Amino acid sequence: MQRELLGTEWRIKNFTILITIAVLFGLSYIWEPTSEFWHAASVDFFWAVNGSLTWGEPWQVFWAATNTPVFDKMNGLIMAIPCLWYVIGDRSRPLSLRLGHMLVMGIGIIVGVYFAKHAFRSYESLSPSLIFSDTFNNLNELVPWLEAKVSADDSFPGNHAVVAGIYGVFFYFAIGRKYFWLALPIAILGGTARAVAGAHWLSDLVVGGAIHILPIMALSFTIPAIRWAESLLNTIADVLVLNLPEVLTRPFVKLADKLA
Repeated sequence: MQRELLGTEWRIKNFTILITIAVLFGLSYIWEPTSEFWHAASVDFFWAVNGSLTWGEPWQVFWAATNTPVFDKMNGLIMAIPCLWYVIGDRSRPLSLRLGHMLVMGIGIIVGVYFAKHAFRSYESLSPSLIFSDTFNNLNELVPWLEAKVSADDSFPGNHAVVAGIYGVFFYFAIGRKYFWLALPIAILGGTARAVAGAHWLSDLVVGGAIHILPIMALSFTIPAIRWAESLLNTIADVLVLNLPEVLTRPFVKLADKLA
């Protein structure tokens, strides 16, 4: 699919494919033959990534820092850097399209996180650190001066993986490779930090991420969501320019002209 057409027209076939793949991922998590695969792979993945914490103190401090509440807040600012670069720097596309991309991606992240937090509240999923509490590498013991999140009694799905996945695929499919390569390490770090600490299984990231990310992709790229966002932003801009005093709107009009 051409990047310029994403989110500008109805593509029912692609919508159906994405939703079907999401459903298959979900079924693979509860169907016994494949659920056993996810369990075994998740255990192996956990011991591999959590076992890396024996590599030395700098490595331990790095992962402890990335699992603190302070870093969670900072990560939001870090994620904004590629977004600002795209909105400010890509003069090859209309400003309304650039802002439309950001609006749809932001709504997609909010919706994805909402369902990730609320749709599975009754589903008990203990994190690896709670299952292997006596044998895993505990960052709070390795780096006691940092308060890292290392456990969760509702680990499925991984909220951070949902955010990172929506963020990453949006840059890859809709915005462009140049910006994607800056966004990619940010997405990877945001998606894997909790897994290294022991708060998430591999299946929390992959299956939990897929059943949220794929429907958001379908709703963003296979219906005219981005075109609607552009129209909404243009309408709001016109209403404000026509109804507010010129002294208030002039700076914003000049800024929009420069960005365009």
